[in-house]
Amino acid sequence: MASNAMSEITEEFLVCQVCLEDFKQPKMLPCLHTFCQPCLERLLATEPVGKLDCPTCRQEVPLPQNGAQGLKSNYLVGKLHNILQKQPKGKGLTSHPPENGVTCTACEAGDSAQFYCVECTDYLCQKCNDAHSRLRATRSHNVRTVAELKLGGLPIKLQARKTSKCVAHNELHKFYCDTCHWVICLHCVVTAHKDHQYVEVEKVAERERAELSRVQAAADLHEKWIEKLRSVEEEWSSQVQRAEEQIEEQERTIIETVKKVKNNRISQLHAMHATRKKQTEAAIEAAEMDLASAKSCIQFTGNVLDYGSPAEFMSVAGRTEQSADKKIAEKAEMTKGFMNLTFDSQARDVEEKLLKLMVIKQQAVPMPNALMLARPKVASAYRQLKAIDNHGGKSGHGRDNLQLQSLVVIAEGDIAVADNGNLQFFGRDGSFKIERRVRLGWRPCCLGVLATGELLVTGDGHKIHVLDKQGRGRIIQVTGVAEELQHMTTDGIAVDGMGRIVVNIGYQVFVLNSNGDTLLKFGEKGNDYGRQQGLRFPVRIAVNSNNQIIICSRNSMKIFDPTGHHLFSVGARGSGPGQLDDPQSVTTDNDDNIIVADMGAGSQNRDNRAYPFSPGGTSRAGSQSSNCRVSLFSRDGTFIRDVLTKKEHGLESPSGLVLSHDGHLVVSEGNSLKIFVPN
Repeated sequence: MASNAMSEITEEFLVCQVCLEDFKQPKMLPCLHTFCQPCLERLLATEPVGKLDCPTCRQEVPLPQNGAQGLKSNYLVGKLHNILQKQPKGKGLTSHPPENGVTCTACEAGDSAQFYCVECTDYLCQKCNDAHSRLRATRSHNVRTVAELKLGGLPIKLQARKTSKCVAHNELHKFYCDTCHWVICLHCVVTAHKDHQYVEVEKVAERERAELSRVQAAADLHEKWIEKLRSVEEEWSSQVQRAEEQIEEQERTIIETVKKVKNNRISQLHAMHATRKKQTEAAIEAAEMDLASAKSCIQFTGNVLDYGSPAEFMSVAGRTEQSADKKIAEKAEMTKGFMNLTFDSQARDVEEKLLKLMVIKQQAVPMPNALMLARPKVASAYRQLKAIDNHGGKSGHGRDNLQLQSLVVIAEGDIAVADNGNLQFFGRDGSFKIERRVRLGWRPCCLGVLATGELLVTGDGHKIHVLDKQGRGRIIQVTGVAEELQHMTTDGIAVDGMGRIVVNIGYQVFVLNSNGDTLLKFGEKGNDYGRQQGLRFPVRIAVNSNNQIIICSRNSMKIFDPTGHHLFSVGARGSGPGQLDDPQSVTTDNDDNIIVADMGAGSQNRDNRAYPFSPGGTSRAGSQSSNCRVSLFSRDGTFIRDVLTKKEHGLESPSGLVLSHDGHLVVSEGNSLKIFVPN
């Protein structure tokens, strides 16, 4: 077992990738790549002041004030290096103990050692072990017998778990300073770190293990994403090949068609030529006959003029003139059918027409969000399955008319609901499971869910609460909020297919990673009539499979690309088909259709209503509802139909909406939860 463990520790893992030698003072960068401190200092000497790029991944590294020396030391690398040096080649035991025993390393008597202290890393004889077990500082150490070491695997396992020692005080690292992110000893706690926040190493290690599980889940998500990208890339190559073959086939078709048209036009030209030739020959023959007649007339008239009397000449001349006029009229009529021949090639339009014949189109590739894979399509019709009353509508916060705010489907298919002061969990059949109360002073507003299954809860200032299945949590602090929005709270929230958290505070929209780092910020203040990108709170957020961000803001929906660029807007204020009047929740189905729960609060209360989760906010309850419906739009914003309505389904004021894994539409309304199933 030991040899198998050691075989996984390769020389390459323990060698600096800059100097290609064993690590000297190994320092770990934020990207988790490790290099020698002297190597990093040499790299810094060649770079601009204060700037360093990781030699492996080229990620920019923010440096502490004291440069490379201030980076975290990688104790694990040093520890594994020491273990590897002690490991004899071809054997699973350490080089100690030999067959005749090990000498005690805690004293100078030279006695044979029977024990080994994992924390002190000393071999102990019987006397030293007795003293070791009596001392208060060492009696709790993990001591094993040399016989156990001979079983194989145990030395490596124990040494790998051995706590490193403080360089300054030569004491065990027992604490972790959360303020400066250093592993420290007890002396460090009472000296340099006495005013800092610190925690026991074991506890912080447990915390980091939980974080590692979240990172692993995110890594799994990225692997799925990469697999999808690779399949898309492969499909793209085949699509390019198919398109090229189709273009060549169309080229052959066009060439054959052009040849047919050419032959047709040449045949037509030859037929026209034959007809025209016959017409011309007939006209020439007639003209020649007329010419002979005219010459004969001239000769006859000349004879009459020479030998006849004037009276005889005049009688002949009149008939000749009439005959000539008649002939000329006939010839003019015959030549009316003669036309010139031209060929209109329209050469300038040929290329344009061919381009219209050969059109290459691109369509958006659906890249499914891992959280949406099980989300079905919206059914054509629904009927109500059940309505669940929220404990009589008593939450202890004096807002009995409006209890259930936001819904989300968690990993197991259960439904999490944000109440005014609680988080409630229902089974997919609507059965109540558990209720978790939050501390007084804030009200859960909207819910989201990470790929790890952790629940995201907004409504507490500029914080996002991240809760695991046991209700234990951490907090993500949103920074960079505009001055005029300092009194506002986190509101709408969603998680896209890249694991990014999209949340808003007022009209500002923040895109964060799972650790809470701000990746992107966009949004500007809107008004009742709205700007193209302007947002008017309250804001509700959803994402689709292309990681486009869909935002409901008062009486419209605005769609942004993953980088925050505004694509288009949908909807207008009103109660007509496709119009909105105070939408309160938005989600998408597996076809990226957009589903909106429109409370329809009515116009008379619109101007005097404050933001519902800010200090002094007023309830929406009591407003004259008009729309009160759930509407369906296509991915491009085209209105399709109303899915649930007040008239057919009895909706009064839908505030929360979710499409379950079973295809059920679950709607929160006042203090009740209604489940609608496909007909």
